Amino acid sequence: MPRTTSDLIVERLLRWGIDTCFGICGDAVNGFFESLRTHPEMRFVHVRHEEYAALAAVGYAKFTGRPAACVATSGPG
Repeated sequence: MPRTTSDLIVERLLRWGIDTCFGICGDAVNGFFESLRTHPEMRFVHVRHEEYAALAAVGYAKFTGRPAACVATSGPG
C-alpha cells in the first residue's frame, strides 16, 4: 500500500519523539486515523471534545516532559 501524507506526518511525529496523540475522530481526519492504526508505536487517546485534546496534550507535556500531539476534525462542536 502506498504511503500517504498522513503516514508521513505520523512518521515525522515519531521521529520527533512524539508517541502520544490526543483527539477526536471525524470524517475530515479519517486518513490520519488510518495512519495511526498502521503505526502501533503511536498511542491514541480519544477525548470527548476538541478543546480537551489540546488541553490533554499540554497537560501530558507538562507532567511527563515529553511533547504530545492533538488532532480534531472540522465542523461545529
